Amino acid sequence: MKQFVAGIFAVVAILSGMPSEAQAGRYCGGGCYNSCPVQACAQSCCYTQYQVQRQTCYRTVNETVWDRQESVVNRTVYETVYEDQPVNMTRTVMDRRERDVPYTVCRQVQETSTRQVPYTTYQTVWEEQVREVPRTVQRPVWENQVRVENYTTCRPVVETLQRECRRTVMRQVVENVNQVRCRTVMRPVVENRCVTEVVPAWQTRQVYHPGRCVPQTYIDACGCCRTCMVQCPGFTTCQQVYCPQTVQRQVQCTRYVAEVVQENVPCQVTRCVPEVVVTQVPYQVTRMVSETQQRQVPYRTCRWVCETVVDRIPYKTCRVVAQQQVRQVPVVTCRLVQEQRVRREVYCVPRQENYQVTQRVARCVTRQVPQTVCQMVPRCVQRQEPYEICTMVPVQVCSQATPSCGPTAPCCGVNNAGPIGGAGPTAVPGGPAPTEVAKPVAPPPEEAPKPEAPKPAPST
Repeated sequence: MKQFVAGIFAVVAILSGMPSEAQAGRYCGGGCYNSCPVQACAQSCCYTQYQVQRQTCYRTVNETVWDRQESVVNRTVYETVYEDQPVNMTRTVMDRRERDVPYTVCRQVQETSTRQVPYTTYQTVWEEQVREVPRTVQRPVWENQVRVENYTTCRPVVETLQRECRRTVMRQVVENVNQVRCRTVMRPVVENRCVTEVVPAWQTRQVYHPGRCVPQTYIDACGCCRTCMVQCPGFTTCQQVYCPQTVQRQVQCTRYVAEVVQENVPCQVTRCVPEVVVTQVPYQVTRMVSETQQRQVPYRTCRWVCETVVDRIPYKTCRVVAQQQVRQVPVVTCRLVQEQRVRREVYCVPRQENYQVTQRVARCVTRQVPQTVCQMVPRCVQRQEPYEICTMVPVQVCSQATPSCGPTAPCCGVNNAGPIGGAGPTAVPGGPAPTEVAKPVAPPPEEAPKPEAPKPAPST
């Protein structure tokens, strides 16, 4: 990949160092005039120009319009009316009464007496004794030994191999071709333009300055001295006043109009041809080889040796000795003595009593209420809808021929109204047929009127 990029940079450097005849070899031919189509710059004084012709047509469109229609409908309203009605009812009344009730009461009478009760007591006697208990214990015995152990090791082995490496190299191929190139020339056009300018002017004006007021003393008719302010005479000065004047004059302006000129330029085109180069690349492969080796491993073994040990364990024995004894126990006896008593008992006697209650009885009453119902009624309306059809009409355009038109001074016939500034493509003799700019839109078939939707039922 790096060699491929280096080859591309070398090609660009070679092309940039070639003689720049119309700058044909810059940027591998991408910066030249090849982007200009050859058909648009053909040597022809007459060319065909397509103009877009628009035609307005009308078609009938059916639309469904929903009209709002109001109607009055009677709606049944149910109301609940409450009325007061007397109701005869019966209730149970309990009357309180008293009576004497005899009853028997049992009273307890306690009597205390003594009796002898024999019982047996047990006394604990402890005795110390010793017994021998044999037990077996195990003692560990350690021994040092050596064993042979096999283990596997991996040894790396390096091998050198070769493989084919394919890479694509771009080879430069230089070709001499003649290209028709278009270039834009700016032609000067002189025009007269009216320019408004402001010319400075100064005028001399006389300005009057009044004199200042000074005090003056005089003697009045009474012989008193009085002072009053008297104004001195003024003076006139000349002052320059700036009065600009607007003057219009004709000025020649030069503007440049772009014109397309074509010329045949011989140039060298360098193109890169891919080639596949196969090279042998050595590489190393490392593989692991297994080897079996032996080693001496010391280890320790433990075996248990049984031994018998006798333990002397002291212990206590307990025996119980029975003894007969007698004790005096007090005994309380209880007997019941019956007694007759009288108590006052209150009881209730039920009786039925009639009374009258006023209850509110609910009754349903219906009435008709007028209600306005709004519903949408469909209606089919037809209207005329305009649409446009665009077609391309060929027009033959011929430019003014000049005496300099010939093989050496080509007469391109391309102006602002041509293929560059025109509205459509240009057909060149011997070239491909022109294509339409806008596709004509065919009028859609007239739609049948839609059936009216059924009227919805009035809602209550």
